[in-house]
Amino acid sequence: MLDIKFIVENPSEVKDNLKKRFKGDKDWMVDELVKDQEAFKKLKKESDDLRSKRNKLSEEINILKKAKKDAKKQIKEASELPLKLKALDEELGLLDIEMKKKLVQLPNMLHKSVPIGEDESKNPEVKKVGKPKKFNFKLKNHGELAESLGIANFDAGRKAAGQGFNYITGELAQLDNALQRYGVDFLIKKGFKLVVPPMLLNKKALSGAVNFGDFEEVVYKIEDEDLYLIGTAEHPLVSMLQNETLNKKDLPLKLCAVTPCFRKEIGSRGVDTKGLFRMHQFNKVEQVMFTTPENSFKQLEELQGITESFFESLEIPFRVIEICSGDIGDKGAKQYDIEGWFPRQEGYKEVTSASNCTDYQSRKLNIKYIDGDERNFVHILNNTMVATSRALVAILENFQQKDGSVKIPKVLHKYLNFKEIKPKN
Repeated sequence: MLDIKFIVENPSEVKDNLKKRFKGDKDWMVDELVKDQEAFKKLKKESDDLRSKRNKLSEEINILKKAKKDAKKQIKEASELPLKLKALDEELGLLDIEMKKKLVQLPNMLHKSVPIGEDESKNPEVKKVGKPKKFNFKLKNHGELAESLGIANFDAGRKAAGQGFNYITGELAQLDNALQRYGVDFLIKKGFKLVVPPMLLNKKALSGAVNFGDFEEVVYKIEDEDLYLIGTAEHPLVSMLQNETLNKKDLPLKLCAVTPCFRKEIGSRGVDTKGLFRMHQFNKVEQVMFTTPENSFKQLEELQGITESFFESLEIPFRVIEICSGDIGDKGAKQYDIEGWFPRQEGYKEVTSASNCTDYQSRKLNIKYIDGDERNFVHILNNTMVATSRALVAILENFQQKDGSVKIPKVLHKYLNFKEIKPKN
């Protein structure tokens, strides 16, 4: 969330940020927060003054009693203060709750370089890497191809758990595992520490990582428990350091994890909806970085470069787009997406997303770093290394052969005991 002090001192800038995000209808929150903060300061001063008065009265009463003088007037006055303080504290508590409700609804401040645009159609292309292969035969969709190779059972997944859940088997399951291992190895070589995080988070931890109100309909809740299945490893990695103070010399702190991810929403429908492209459960390797404000945007480029190198090594053509102001999520200050080439769909589709969330998450989770005598909130960045289901589709489509077999990208050979998936007949 944003710093209330920043909002009070820069209301016009915050409103302009809302306008850039095409959320000008939230302007009223800025005005109300400014008024709320003034009211809060006034009440806080009254509370502090009463506490000071209580301390002085206590001293006076002690002095009078020691001198064996009458202290009835001071005792009566002191006896009236607890109720007044309780009323003030309750008012302060309610006002604080109301302010936080508004604060979490205001989006992060966009970086000045973010392109202005209302929706994803305005996301500019930064670059393209690799050339889409031309095929001289009719491509099978990845679901049909996987079933024909005997490496997936989509009908069994639907029977067991419903639409959006699948069984992948044999070589495809091994390929999924190879992508996970390769992704982790790739990140460890870049200085990341591997973490095995919890697959469930309580509401407080999850709310620190996301705007819970927007995300509640996406995550699965455990019945009668204050626990939610994770939608991405970003959330437990970010929450891992809540209420911690790091040392500046230890930054940047680079963490990665590979986990199953669970999401209720599976995106819009389109070509080849049967299969792996849109799923309620999938595996993902995630990278998270905790760093200082002066380095965070430079390190966003570093995170983005790592994932670009990874997909380039897989020989999957892709393009990089920068997310415009109207399409970027509330927590992001700047974001890039990688869109892989999917020949069957004849287009580029999202495979990764890299964001600098600045101190938006760290304020909610109270994660700071110490620099001499100063304590400041860390900046937090995240980036998908690889969501294996999307990568599997890209490999099946881009490496499909005329005879129905599928070649395996060379960098994955050392993780497998095969170099291609061949038809069983």
